[in-house]
Amino acid sequence: MSSSSLDSPSSVPTVNVVPEASPAQKQAQAETKANVTPLPSLPTTQLQTDLKTTKTSEVFDTIQAAQAKELVTEKQMEPPGSYSSQPKGLPDWYRVGWTAFSNLPNPGDEEAMSKIPDNFGPEALAALFNSPGRPTFSDANQEDLVSQFLSEAYYGEWYHNTAVMLFTVVFTWLITRFGGGLMACLVIGAFLATYHQTSIRRLRRNVRDDINREMMVSRLETDAESADWINHFLARFWLIYEPVLSAQIIGTADAILIESTPSFLDSIRLSTFTLGTKAPRIESIKTYPKTEPNVVCMDWKLSFVPNDVLDLSKREVQSKVNPKIVLSIRVGKGMVGVEMPVLLEDIAFSGTLRLKFKLFNEFPHVKTLEASFLDKPMFDYVLKPVGGETLGFDINSIPGLQSFVQDQVHATLGPMMYAPNAYLLDVAGMMAGGVDLDSANGVLGLTLYSAINLKGSDMFGSLDPYVTFHIGNTINTEVGRSSAHEDTSNPKWDETHFLLLNTLTEPLFLQVMDRNVGRKDTIVGVATFDLKQLEADSQAEGLSLVVTRGGKPVGEIKCDLRHFPISLPEKLEDGTVTPPAESNSGVLRFMLHECKELGAEKKGGFGLPLVGGGSDTDAYAIFKVNGVEKLRTMVFKRSVNPRWFKWVEVFVADKTQLNLSVEVMNSKEFSDDECIGRFESRMVDMEEQITKNSQDWWQLKDGTGKIHLGAIWKPVAMTGFDGGLGHGSYREPVGVVRINVFSAEEIKNVEALTGGKSDPYVRVMSGTQVRGQTEYIDDELNPVWNTPLYVPIHSIREDLVLEVMDFNDIQKDKFLGLAEIFLKDIVKEVTTENKQVVYEGLEPVDRQGTLHYSASFFPTLELAKIAEVTEAESKEPVEGETPAEEDDTPKEPAPVVDTHPEKDVHGEVIKYTQDNSQINLLAYESGILKVTVHTVSLKEKVNATIDILIDSNDPQFRTAQAKGTRLAINETGDVFVKEMDFSRVTVRVKPVKEDKDDSNAGYWVSPVRDLVRDVQARRAKADSETDDGSKEYKLLEAEGGGTIRLSFDFIPVVKFTLDPSESLENQGNLTVTALKATNLKGIDRSGTSDPYVVFSMNDVKLHKTEVHKKELNPVFRNEVFTVPVLQRIGAVLIAEVFDWDQIGKNELIGRAEITFAGDLVESFAAKDIEVSLGSDSKLRVRLLWQPQLLARKRTGTNIFSATTRIFTSAPGAAVGAGLGAGGKVLGGGVKVLGGGVKAIGGGIRGIGKLGSGSSSKKSNTSDNVPPVPSIPSPPQVSSPLSSEPSPSTPEPRRMSVSPQNSSIDPSISNDSYSIQHSQTRRSEDSSMNVGGSISISLLGARNLKAMDRGGTSDPYARVRIGSKMIGKTRHIKKTLTPEWNETFTARVSSSKTVLDFKVKDHNTLNDVDIGDVTIDLWDNLRAGQPFDGWLALKPAGTGEIHVRIEQGR
Repeated sequence: MSSSSLDSPSSVPTVNVVPEASPAQKQAQAETKANVTPLPSLPTTQLQTDLKTTKTSEVFDTIQAAQAKELVTEKQMEPPGSYSSQPKGLPDWYRVGWTAFSNLPNPGDEEAMSKIPDNFGPEALAALFNSPGRPTFSDANQEDLVSQFLSEAYYGEWYHNTAVMLFTVVFTWLITRFGGGLMACLVIGAFLATYHQTSIRRLRRNVRDDINREMMVSRLETDAESADWINHFLARFWLIYEPVLSAQIIGTADAILIESTPSFLDSIRLSTFTLGTKAPRIESIKTYPKTEPNVVCMDWKLSFVPNDVLDLSKREVQSKVNPKIVLSIRVGKGMVGVEMPVLLEDIAFSGTLRLKFKLFNEFPHVKTLEASFLDKPMFDYVLKPVGGETLGFDINSIPGLQSFVQDQVHATLGPMMYAPNAYLLDVAGMMAGGVDLDSANGVLGLTLYSAINLKGSDMFGSLDPYVTFHIGNTINTEVGRSSAHEDTSNPKWDETHFLLLNTLTEPLFLQVMDRNVGRKDTIVGVATFDLKQLEADSQAEGLSLVVTRGGKPVGEIKCDLRHFPISLPEKLEDGTVTPPAESNSGVLRFMLHECKELGAEKKGGFGLPLVGGGSDTDAYAIFKVNGVEKLRTMVFKRSVNPRWFKWVEVFVADKTQLNLSVEVMNSKEFSDDECIGRFESRMVDMEEQITKNSQDWWQLKDGTGKIHLGAIWKPVAMTGFDGGLGHGSYREPVGVVRINVFSAEEIKNVEALTGGKSDPYVRVMSGTQVRGQTEYIDDELNPVWNTPLYVPIHSIREDLVLEVMDFNDIQKDKFLGLAEIFLKDIVKEVTTENKQVVYEGLEPVDRQGTLHYSASFFPTLELAKIAEVTEAESKEPVEGETPAEEDDTPKEPAPVVDTHPEKDVHGEVIKYTQDNSQINLLAYESGILKVTVHTVSLKEKVNATIDILIDSNDPQFRTAQAKGTRLAINETGDVFVKEMDFSRVTVRVKPVKEDKDDSNAGYWVSPVRDLVRDVQARRAKADSETDDGSKEYKLLEAEGGGTIRLSFDFIPVVKFTLDPSESLENQGNLTVTALKATNLKGIDRSGTSDPYVVFSMNDVKLHKTEVHKKELNPVFRNEVFTVPVLQRIGAVLIAEVFDWDQIGKNELIGRAEITFAGDLVESFAAKDIEVSLGSDSKLRVRLLWQPQLLARKRTGTNIFSATTRIFTSAPGAAVGAGLGAGGKVLGGGVKVLGGGVKAIGGGIRGIGKLGSGSSSKKSNTSDNVPPVPSIPSPPQVSSPLSSEPSPSTPEPRRMSVSPQNSSIDPSISNDSYSIQHSQTRRSEDSSMNVGGSISISLLGARNLKAMDRGGTSDPYARVRIGSKMIGKTRHIKKTLTPEWNETFTARVSSSKTVLDFKVKDHNTLNDVDIGDVTIDLWDNLRAGQPFDGWLALKPAGTGEIHVRIEQGR
């Protein structure tokens, strides 16, 4: 190399500074030589907000005030060198660029490239743009008429050759024709030869060019090119750029190192940094031409080997500087500190890098860059952590360490950029300034209302919950937190938080924490929301997010979410760019870069520097917004020119009220930190100085020096922020979802170890609320429920979960599995022209699998939104009239009143009252009943929840827990009303207990029709808007009395028709009275028979009459039985008449089937019917159907084993009732409370008087037939305090059975829906419950289950009262129908007494249980009347026991 800058080592400026110098001083030295200014790098920090309060009302007022103010806007100045956002386009008639002369699209126009036919693959598409003879899609570019016939040269084409040949022949003929000689022909021949020679020469040249071109393309695909020209450029440019690069790295690295310095170290600094004089080298470049037109793909082989001197001249070797990096680590404090250098040198690197550039037609014309290493790169280094250059030891000499470090580097970089993985760099986004992943591009407004039923994980102390908000993961830094509420599992916050977002692709986590004192806070659970849902709809209101811990629900959070994006410029179709919408609310990005000349050097009296002057400054900065600290930097030690390069983003509700301040502090070890400089400014003033004056340095107050600051304002339009505020945690229902749970297959058996099977049921969960559930089925792994459930929904996001559970009476129910119902599959959200959101039902879905169910949606009645116009818009100026002066006072919108629309938004005809004044709610049979529970007042302190039940024995809504004598609930729930005429709503106060008893602290019940009538009357009043309609009602069975304050509303459901099989009239009690039989067939030799009748239903025996000897026309007396029927439609009652034989098998005389279709039975009215038994034989029976909700009494399940079955029957269920002394009763497990579903106070319309029929009305036949039984009076119903409750009537005794099938269920009790318990009934009869002595007779048993191998058992019976044994019979060998006839006596009190009967099989070693049954003594023993009846043993099918109970005299 000739004379150059490398002649002397001094010409290569290596950055080598004094280790004690600060990073700023070291960088200043390098910048002095390089004459450059380094670029800052902005580290991240957590997102912030400027509001001092999170109270929703105060936040709303602040936002509203900011929106009402005049916008403070300044014209944004474009930075120097930036490209103008306003394109200065040319008129359309200019023809610019090659695309104006070709029909091929610009490869950088992605939209145009997407319209190219799909049959062009990548290679064909590349050939389309690279081929010399590019095909065209049309002939639009063939505009020159001459070019259609003549090419660029006048020879070479086939038609030219043909024309020349024809011309030669014709011209020769003409010459000879006109007497031309040989010379003329030779001239023509010479012309032809010249043309041929020229044509052949061109052909050869074209062939050679084509061959060279194809060979060049092949070489590009297979061979690599050298890059000596660019290496020559890098060798020259590197000497100039390397000092600049080193200075930038030192300045940036030191600012990062102060953030990462451990507390036990004083400082970590870069004292030496250089990459040497030898530039990186590009060994070769391989290009792939067959790519898409807008893609360039190349393989670059790179190397950086500074120690390789083979390609350097002797002069270059003499002046070469090797790479060297020295990291100085200072240990100790002040003057006792010591510095240890860490040396890194002899760096080498080589690898093959694939670069893929994607181009587009806008600046900077490179959209993305993908980089990936084809092979693992090679790198080498020398690291001396101790001793420096003189005594340093290379740690890579330690065996295995170098390979370990290399493996770790490859393991880290492999997933990032080792092929096939690629590192994607968004070049266009970087140039536009939108790639910063930590910069906010939107604001999430989170209104946190409350949490319900939180379950703490801490066994000690109380639950003091608060919520932290995280984006992406709970381990990420929290972006906000709520306040903490003490000692509550149902906190109510009503707070609004603003969270800054930079993406909607990550989920939002709401982590509920329990605040502890003196120890670490514990996690209660986490709720999750997918922010992607806000892309389609920016608002998600009325959310109920389930809080889970370990996969199990531990509570529920109620909140609203609203996303407000940053206002950005919008590019219109014509290419113009509209500026972003201005707003006084937005996001402030405040940047705190550096300071200069802090604290001028102090001098003593003789002009000597004092210790602790400017060079000893340990500076840090504090940034405050409205006096609240938002950012604090780390301490930059021993420098008057500290660099921090920190930034923070703050949501600003009103920038006109925003004050900014920065305090620069000097850190002192043995005294308080002192302020050495201060900056203060209003936000609007600072914005004006930046935009108008391009100011970025400010003079510090209260000290010397300057500070470098920056601020970027991102406006956010808070439109619609107040749209959902004030709605609280309850939203109006939009419809109801009908879920028909059919069956399940192969249910998990969680009781296999105990010898039993699962007892499955399905419940519908909305959040943590159980909105409905099926009945459980004992010992069944393939259950069939066929149960419809109705759940009101309030949002399309309110997805439901079907949980299959195993019922346990003592323990908690066990989880078996779940299925999710996504409402978007059955509900469609439609927005009308008036911007009204309407919900329509889609086709029902039917899901089959392990769980078989169907789901459909029915909307609520909704009126069309009325268009609104302002008063100013409604007045149009009259022609020629001078318009009045405009008033700046905002006008209230005047609604355009549509008197009474004929149809609602769903197209359903609206039903109005007779005077057409309002919607007639009573005309709708089905709808959603809203129940608001305000307060509950009791005499005794309780910890309870409030349950709302309708047409079910399980609650459909449960409030949060509350403690005390006056419970302030203030919660609203809703339930679905299937039939207004039959439905009754019950509100009960349920004490919170771990066990599953049915106790309550009071309840209230009322027909739905009466409530809807009150709602209708309240709406008709003029002051209905101010009257919430709440009333106080008396609680029944409340200890010492109690009241509850409730209010109601009703919303009809449209497009819904109730299936008759789901009607409440389809369930109830059937009372059958056998009256007589006529013309029976004579079976005996005497021509007569000994007839008796057996009634059964679904193969289950219900009742057997007495035998009438030698009678062909028997008249039955007192043959009455009652059976609960779950499904009247489809049930068949079978009556079989047998001839009794003392010896031999009884013979069938006749058989009749009684179906309940049509008007065979009428509710609450007894009806005599006559059925044929075959031939001329007839049977006459009397049927009484009483519709009623049947309450299941949940019995025990297989918890331990079949032989040691735990009794879990709910006490208080009457399991049998005699009809007079010695009456025969079959079955058990059913009791009747009240008179069924006869509407209280209103009744079922069209049935007539229910209290009549008590007279001794005879049949129209001449036989002595029992009279029609009287209908019981309805039970007492709680009423408002303003009215007196009607006296209750003691219910009549009824007989019951206990078959197990689809229509008859032994675990069903026909309780009235008023939930009246035995305590109420006993209090109604003063002669009951006197206590004293009773006698219990165990008479016998029948149809017992065989427990021995021989098909028999050795049964005996025992009876207990509580845990006290009353008596045990002897065992009788080898029989299934034992007769004991043993009597035991016992003393009982007047309190609740439960008798426990058990039949066991006697064995020598261990007795085995056959079955058991329990009854409530005072529910079955009436004053002066004994109890005598057969009780069905449980489990079903194990037999019956005959008992008699008498009260002592």
